[in-house]
Amino acid sequence: MILTSLDRLHRLLRLVVGLCFSVLLVAVLLQVVSRLMLPNPPIWTEELSRFALLFCAAFGIGLALRSGDLVGVDLLTMMLPRRGKAVMEVASCLVMVGFGLLLLSPSWAFVDIGSLQTSPALLWNMFWVHMSVLIAPLALILAAVERMLRVLAGLAPEVRQDNGLEAL
Repeated sequence: MILTSLDRLHRLLRLVVGLCFSVLLVAVLLQVVSRLMLPNPPIWTEELSRFALLFCAAFGIGLALRSGDLVGVDLLTMMLPRRGKAVMEVASCLVMVGFGLLLLSPSWAFVDIGSLQTSPALLWNMFWVHMSVLIAPLALILAAVERMLRVLAGLAPEVRQDNGLEAL
């Protein structure tokens, strides 16, 4: 039940990452084309692409951990027996959850500072942009908890989604 709910949530996160990446792609394309063709290219495209990249990374970190694509060193764990691998995986997930929890308070402080600022080109309240710094550890915690639950349930820790958007 919990894993099914997390599957649905991760499908939504994949859609959000795709949307962020699409915004990034359009902003950069517009920036390049306008610099070549217009005498005064819009200045907001650089800011928008930077913000889209921040949210792409913030939402994507949990997805990368969930699919096993997040960078990790597994040389030691490859040599362990199956039970040893499971113990190491659970320990690793607990460390990631602890690290994510440790980041929540300073992340919120950073987000709160953003409420006092406005972006120069788009004139957005930076509270919403700084929110990406809070989303990243939350996404990491969520994915690590799911990974740990999968290991404890005897399932594969990674959820492979190599078939692209068809998995949605």
